[in-house]
Amino acid sequence: MADGAARTWKRRSMMSFAEDADPRFSEKAEDRKAASEIDSGKKRPRIAFTGEEWGFGYQATDTFLRRARDAGNVSDAGLGAVNARTERELEAASANSRFDYRFADTMPLRTKEQSLMAVKQLSADFAVVPFYHPYTGYDFEALRAMASQFTLLGVEQVEATDNLCLAVHESQLYDLIQSAHPGTGFSALQRRLRKDWGLIDSESGNSPGGDYANETPRAGLPVDMSDQKLIRDRIDVVFAGPEAARRCKSKLDGLRAIGVEVHETAQMVEPHRELAKLARSTTNTARQTNTMFDPISGETRFYSTLGAESQTSKLFGMLLPYEVAMRSSDYVIIDHNFDDAPPTKTRFMVVENNPDQTLYEDKYRTTDAKTAYWVRRMQAISSPSGSFGEGFLKMFGFVAGAVAVALVALGVFGLLTSAPLDLAPPPEFAWLSGLTAGSAMVLGGLAAIAAWILLSVQSTGERGVRMLMRFRRDGAAASLGDIENYLRNYGVRHAVVRMDEDSERAGPASVILDVEFQPEDFAFGPFAMFSRRLRGSVVNGALKKSFQRWKNRGVTILAAMPYDKSKPQLPSHKPRRWWNEAVGAWASDFTETMFIRISRLLAFYLLPAAIVILIVWKLLNG
Repeated sequence: MADGAARTWKRRSMMSFAEDADPRFSEKAEDRKAASEIDSGKKRPRIAFTGEEWGFGYQATDTFLRRARDAGNVSDAGLGAVNARTERELEAASANSRFDYRFADTMPLRTKEQSLMAVKQLSADFAVVPFYHPYTGYDFEALRAMASQFTLLGVEQVEATDNLCLAVHESQLYDLIQSAHPGTGFSALQRRLRKDWGLIDSESGNSPGGDYANETPRAGLPVDMSDQKLIRDRIDVVFAGPEAARRCKSKLDGLRAIGVEVHETAQMVEPHRELAKLARSTTNTARQTNTMFDPISGETRFYSTLGAESQTSKLFGMLLPYEVAMRSSDYVIIDHNFDDAPPTKTRFMVVENNPDQTLYEDKYRTTDAKTAYWVRRMQAISSPSGSFGEGFLKMFGFVAGAVAVALVALGVFGLLTSAPLDLAPPPEFAWLSGLTAGSAMVLGGLAAIAAWILLSVQSTGERGVRMLMRFRRDGAAASLGDIENYLRNYGVRHAVVRMDEDSERAGPASVILDVEFQPEDFAFGPFAMFSRRLRGSVVNGALKKSFQRWKNRGVTILAAMPYDKSKPQLPSHKPRRWWNEAVGAWASDFTETMFIRISRLLAFYLLPAAIVILIVWKLLNG
């Protein structure tokens, strides 16, 4: 409107009190187009994650959605690049371009298993679960849960950080404010107007799928920096969980030094709920609150009477994740960053229904077929838009193949029409002699080799690919030494971790091989054949070595996720070169072996023989 109002206000009639009291006539926003109808044919993505709605998993979910909005799509782990039959119930589960990521339905769940099962049961499209923490390492619960399912696959990875803040519960704070001496700083807080939720949720900034990254707490008590200092000096007791006590040790020691009690609590799934119960249990029960409602004007008034006893009660401070406290109207943040050091990053995995056809399709039973299948998928992850150079060389490969076929056919025909068969050639091929036919055969063979090289060319990827493979160690894959040695030879970043504790158990636990392939690991061509690997790309060799033990699902893929090539996360390995490390290793081994053998020969054979000969010579010569 001209005055800046969000919508037109209607004139109040004589029956306005009835309209305000009756929900049938209550004011509501103008009809708007549903979010799911903005992009025709697209749906809201349903995203399940672990924790409270505004808990730690929220930041990872928000990061994933922001990235998906910018890209307009989510990686499908290369499933669309392979011409394989997909089960009917999973045909729509892997088409990620059908979602409108601007409007998402988030589904906060309690455990990682619930999030993964929501995807498995098709009640959610994606699940965001943690898989690596810098302090505790890999999240074995999430990895074991994924390994127990058949079609779940990690397709994206996101990073999230959490920082702890010092907050107080509003119920305790209002007891102190309303019982404070008139004119003091606490009494001035009573005159602050609370923020408004808005008439309806969509007009208050709380729209589903909205970006709340830069928002301040809504509908809470507004305080400025001076108020924060005032309230902080009044805190008597601070509650901190095990994680908060470790990460905020120096600041908590500072509070102890000035007389503040610090209580370390047990590990809680939802600390903000438990601490809120503790704070509400200490509020003043002598308060008298009266509510008056005027049916004529529709106004509601509240009257609260409170004595000064609350001034003697203790004010509790709680160390909570900032993502929880900033979006809760029950907490007032006093110090937004209470950590001793910058927060660490926890890595989350975006999981979806993405089948691996090699586990149930008969045409992928051989190691070469399974390797070719996953190489194509990983190339699609690394280079989603393809490569012009690779396509250009493969076009020449088809031309060279056609030339090779023509030359070989010509050579075979020439050999058949020459001695010793001495068949009469047509007049058009009178010039074709045995020597010419042999030359055509040789040129055809060279053209066939060139065609094979050109058709096997693989371009350098645009981004890296992180792959998590599970190896069962109760069968043929008892050790991964040969695979690790291969990855170490080519300097591929990798890590091996055991999935479970197998002490005093009947069989060894499975292991996870976490590999980060750089874009150059996908390259293969005439130059890469002699400079890096003669038979296929590094990725091809690594997968083939892994899948040689895949019988009975001994090796399964848990995740195939793209990552920025400039930000690898696993430790680097120095590559080995056959003309350097190999020669040096051989020389060292040869020297050590010869020293052992010569020393053994001297000590056990030559020296005793010399002593015996000396004794015999002495005896014979007196």
